[in-house]
Amino acid sequence: MLPDVGLTLPLELSIYLFLVLTMFSMGLALTPSRIVESLHQRRLVGIAFLINLLLIPLAAILVVRVVPMDPAVAAGILIVACAPGSTIGPKLAEFSKGNISLAIHLMFFLSVLAIFTTPATLLLILPGAITGQVDFGNVMTTLVIFILVPMMAGLLINTWTEAFADRIRHGAFLLSNLSIVLFGIIFIAVQITGEVRFFEMFVKVGITAVLATVLIVTLSMLLGWCLGGPERGNRQVLATSSANRNLGVSLLVGASALAAYGEAFIIIIVYAIVQTLVSGLISVKWGRMEKKRRREAGG
Repeated sequence: MLPDVGLTLPLELSIYLFLVLTMFSMGLALTPSRIVESLHQRRLVGIAFLINLLLIPLAAILVVRVVPMDPAVAAGILIVACAPGSTIGPKLAEFSKGNISLAIHLMFFLSVLAIFTTPATLLLILPGAITGQVDFGNVMTTLVIFILVPMMAGLLINTWTEAFADRIRHGAFLLSNLSIVLFGIIFIAVQITGEVRFFEMFVKVGITAVLATVLIVTLSMLLGWCLGGPERGNRQVLATSSANRNLGVSLLVGASALAAYGEAFIIIIVYAIVQTLVSGLISVKWGRMEKKRRREAGG
């Protein structure tokens, strides 16, 4: 039985569908041997863990304390900041002509860690009035079921029957992308019907909270870029992977923790939009610069 996270049933189901399809498609891009090979880049992986699990949550704590906003909205921002492992990291690496292999492996490691580190970190930094409403054991169990299990299923299929995995990989990624579109459609539909007044909640969020998300995303990119080592492709991957947080984990944990605070749920959506736009535009710019550099080097 699915846990009630306080949203309308269609929205809840769309979150779970997004998680399962995204994690399954991610697993289809992995094999145990490739995962083991990535551990040879211990320094980069260690830096990515430091940035995503410690430095970004600390930066978020600093920002929400400095920028005036509603406490529930601040909690929403902290939830996203504490949820590493965005699934769009490899696509951004493709746009920027960065190290795609590194991006895929970081996505895997950080997504698995997010199941355990996100609830643990939030227990330390969120107000007790909010954490007291959440059964984090239930949340972690749900994350294992809807993140780890489908990811491992995809990985096993790719390991045992690679030819079959190759045939279904594109379709799985397409369904994953369509699932987030479906979430957006349902999100708008419940607003139109008046079932949930999300747009009114957006006004309550306030421009300062939106600017705070821009600041945190920018700081996250700078941390990844500055600490990513001498190779440009690796720095780009750490920058974009760090700036983009795990939307699926954020939605589930945020809805569980903040079901009574609609505007706080809105800031999670706002954060997702900001991180995608900022890192996406920069990744495209990096990709164009790299193409130009290669043309000049070839000429």
